[in-house]
Amino acid sequence: MDHLFNSTFENSLRLLILLDEYEMPQTLDMLYAVDFMTLYGVPFGVSEHNLQGDNDLKFSEFASHRELVKEALKELVLNGTAEAVGFKNGLSYVITTEGEDYCESLTSEYAREYRKIARDVVKATEGKTERGLIAAIYKLGGKSYRREAVQ
Repeated sequence: MDHLFNSTFENSLRLLILLDEYEMPQTLDMLYAVDFMTLYGVPFGVSEHNLQGDNDLKFSEFASHRELVKEALKELVLNGTAEAVGFKNGLSYVITTEGEDYCESLTSEYAREYRKIARDVVKATEGKTERGLIAAIYKLGGKSYRREAVQ
C-alpha cells in the first residue's frame, strides 16, 4: 500500500460502517452513491461540512468512486466482515457478525462523524433507488459546475 488516503483499506472501513447502518443488503451502486453523499454532505443538505474537505472537483470524482467502492467491498468479503448475497435480482452486500464486532472498534472522531452523517444519508435516501440517486448526483454536479463557470 503506497498511501492511506483513499486506499482500499480506508474505503473498506467506511463501507463497513455504512453497511452497519443498513438493516437490509445493499447493492454496490446504492453503497457507492450513499458513501459519496456521506463524504460530501454539504451539497446534499445532510451535513454542515464535507468529510473529505471542500473540493471544487468532488463531482468529477464520482464516476471513479464506484471502482473504489467495488474494490473495498471485495476486500470486506474476502476478509469475512461482509457477505455478498443474492438479493432482489442481483448481488447485494450485508455486514457479517465479524464485521459488526470490528465496527465496534472503529471509534476515532472521523469514524464517529462518518457514522452520524451516514445515518442521516441512509434515512434521507430511504425508499429511493440507486438509479435515482446516481442521476440526482450527476445533475447536482452539472449545476455545481455551471455555477462555478459563471463566477
